[in-house]
Amino acid sequence: MDIHAYPTEATTPVDPTEAHRIAEDHLANGDYADRAITYHLTEFDICFVAVATFPRPPQADPDSPPVIVGGSVCVIDKSTGAVSYWPTYPADLVAEQYAAALRDGRLVIEDGWPEDDDEPPSA
Repeated sequence: MDIHAYPTEATTPVDPTEAHRIAEDHLANGDYADRAITYHLTEFDICFVAVATFPRPPQADPDSPPVIVGGSVCVIDKSTGAVSYWPTYPADLVAEQYAAALRDGRLVIEDGWPEDDDEPPSA
């Protein structure tokens, strides 16, 4: 199965600062922008994996893991800045699957974003 990635106006190669900007633009400000979504960014050799999270409630244990927003995981390609959307899997597994798709020629970087904004791109 091909993985579709979508272009951004990223400065390449993408560094952590640029990856945070892209994640903010394409993940944290999406459908849940009114709910103070944040994200956790993990850097890997060829990409960054951004996982959207809800803030911890004030009464929560500060050492508890953040609550992950279902279906809000994206990969930011370091060399192109392209964004692809992934199922809610652990970041290291997503990075492994992304690397395999890239290596196997299954990564398709589209010329633009889908026209229908009502449906998010699927992995």
